[in-house]
Amino acid sequence: MSGDKTFLLGAGCQKGGTTWLFRYLKESPQFVRGYLKEYHVFDALDLESEQLTRNRITRKAAEAVAAAQEGGEVSAVALHRLSMYANPQLYYDYFAGLLMTRPEARLTADMTPDYAMLPVQRFRAIRRNFANRGVRTVSIFLMRDPVERIWSHLRMQADRFPAMFDRPLPEVLRDRHADASYAMRTRYDRTIAVLDEAFEPDEVHYGFYEDLFTERRVGEICAFLGIDRHEPDFDVRRNASARPPEGIPDDTVRLVATHFADVYAAVAGRFPDVDLEALWPSAAYLR
Repeated sequence: MSGDKTFLLGAGCQKGGTTWLFRYLKESPQFVRGYLKEYHVFDALDLESEQLTRNRITRKAAEAVAAAQEGGEVSAVALHRLSMYANPQLYYDYFAGLLMTRPEARLTADMTPDYAMLPVQRFRAIRRNFANRGVRTVSIFLMRDPVERIWSHLRMQADRFPAMFDRPLPEVLRDRHADASYAMRTRYDRTIAVLDEAFEPDEVHYGFYEDLFTERRVGEICAFLGIDRHEPDFDVRRNASARPPEGIPDDTVRLVATHFADVYAAVAGRFPDVDLEALWPSAAYLR
């Protein structure tokens, strides 16, 4: 197997810094990017909850076909994504092919945060299929304070779809934090267990959003991925949502943290050298 060709399967978490990291990686001359940061192939295939993703992939492909029939401009991206959804072998061929486009290319990536919800069998299949093509597969999973992750998730949705939110966001956080769309993406304990089972220890990098933006952490990630470090821009944050003037009431922070108490416990147990309360202030509400 070629030791200098690596595929990065980004496993999230959503609102955990993956967009900033992707932007950083794509500035490397050793990184070869495709046409997207997030391809949403395997979440669409495997997860019943992701019907909207399936609908979006098929709708855009149908629009591309209709455009072709009318002699208009055709979206090759939409058709290609549907082809990978229909036949995942094309997904592996596509990324393996990217790594062959220039001699200095060492790394390519699909950084779809919803992959955090994939089953272990899918991760194993991805790893195996790339190995068959002479490509090493690794994963990065970045975690964020569960309260802040869901809070940021809500703010992003409110920015994009303001009509969906007719109440103050702290109230929405209090009432919806346990909804599957938020809770499933905050089950770090489950994702860690799946990644630990699917990959060898040196094939997974775990990190925390709260200390991602440092020279040390960026250097560790570059070493893990097998690329040379280049200068990061810590002043630019992508997909950052506007923070509303009101904060989160203490009783709501406690409510959300308590709901995810198993997540805090699992992360603290898996990473005993991490001062979790220093990184995640909401952990103090579980004393």
